[in-house]
Amino acid sequence: MLILAGDIGGTRSRLRALDDSSSNPLVIEAVYDSAAFSSLRDIILDFSHQHHISHYDYACLGLPGPVQQRRVNLTNLPWVVDADQLQSDCSIQTLQLINDFQAAAYGIETLCDEQRCCLQTGQERPHAHRLVVGAGTGLGVSPIVFETGRYVPQASEGGHMDFAPINADQLTLLKWLWSIWPHVSYERILSGAGLETLYAFYAGLSHHNHQAWLNAETIQKRAEQNDFIAQKTIETFVEIYGAYIGNLILLWPSYGGVYIAGGIASKIRSWMQQNSFLDALHHKGRMASLVQKTPIYLVMDESLGLQGATNYARFALNASAASIAQFNKAVSNN
Repeated sequence: MLILAGDIGGTRSRLRALDDSSSNPLVIEAVYDSAAFSSLRDIILDFSHQHHISHYDYACLGLPGPVQQRRVNLTNLPWVVDADQLQSDCSIQTLQLINDFQAAAYGIETLCDEQRCCLQTGQERPHAHRLVVGAGTGLGVSPIVFETGRYVPQASEGGHMDFAPINADQLTLLKWLWSIWPHVSYERILSGAGLETLYAFYAGLSHHNHQAWLNAETIQKRAEQNDFIAQKTIETFVEIYGAYIGNLILLWPSYGGVYIAGGIASKIRSWMQQNSFLDALHHKGRMASLVQKTPIYLVMDESLGLQGATNYARFALNASAASIAQFNKAVSNN
């Protein structure tokens, strides 16, 4: 059975083809610049052509955006993905689309200790709810519930909740952001583009001239070189990140652990480990103790979403095989 797994992002798209049903399992991976392609179809066809793959038995693709009736309007790419059309065009027998952070959440079970960094020990409880959150091109969230003996990730668009300032500086920031967008979500700040926006705010750059803004990678490098504005940018980013994750914990108590994924946090690990992150996380008044008891982990593995899509596909195939076996047994008994 040949499986296609995909973690499709606004910046990069990762694909994996595997067939682990034989003694010599096939595993092929590739990473694409998403913006260099006009559609997801073109990426998959290029992948198939490059590796001489004629068809797939099952595919699971994690996509940044809400999945509605097997269609996704991607949030940070000008693509519309239709599962039925993609299934036909790319020679896929069965195709499942899921939210990208739902896919990341399916990858949590396979993390080893070296792939996660503990930011807060907390008091972990077996079979308790978990949460995956992460800033990258966008801001993703997946609550995870334990039911029927396994963890089941849920899709959400929690990154688009209203930004809530926690101090006077952030209130000034919000007023400045309102001059750009009528609705300011956390994703407007907690993302790669959000980091660039924060820097523009502290540097006094015009929000009408985005060409003058620095990219996120340059901001990170400048912060490491002790540039004051870049450091202030990342410090505020981390502070808002902590407050936001604290809010999510109040909504979804996660004594099974909060896992911070995405492409940004692991790159600014030293800032995430500073007191400002936990101080903002804990700043919840009478509910502070609830947040303090929650284990918090920083995920260092950038292939989490791809691994999660792979896990989902394997589980779906095994569940299907078990159902068929059960049906055949019932028929034979009759």
